[in-house]
Amino acid sequence: MSRGDNPATSKMDAPSDGKVCGFPVKTTQKAVMVNNQKTDILCSHFADKLFVVVTQFNKLGNLIELTRDVAVDDAITPSRPSYSTKVLMGRDEPLMHVLAKNVLGKLDIKKPVMLALALKDESPKSVAQLSEAIKGIV
Repeated sequence: MSRGDNPATSKMDAPSDGKVCGFPVKTTQKAVMVNNQKTDILCSHFADKLFVVVTQFNKLGNLIELTRDVAVDDAITPSRPSYSTKVLMGRDEPLMHVLAKNVLGKLDIKKPVMLALALKDESPKSVAQLSEAIKGIV
């Protein structure tokens, strides 16, 4: 290691598989094509939350907090978990809540999720492709 190298940053460089293995946060990133749009996805697993960035603009965009709703009785629990959403930054309109729930709806995530969402294409086809891509790296 040369004199100018910082040992803390050299350990955090992303290997070719997109996984970053640093303490204390496990982070995975991936670039995918979604409906002919380059989309970057980043997932960071914190002890108490999951932070997911989905962007087609190279910026965070809307920041939405999702918390899983707890069912009183397992017999009435739907096959898909339901989430409560709260827009913390960006457009607080019904479409953002629907997009956030549909992007993460197929995942079975117990801890709260912070979702940064910046999409050019908000079509149902794109959201379904995004959901599958996120499922593969979470």
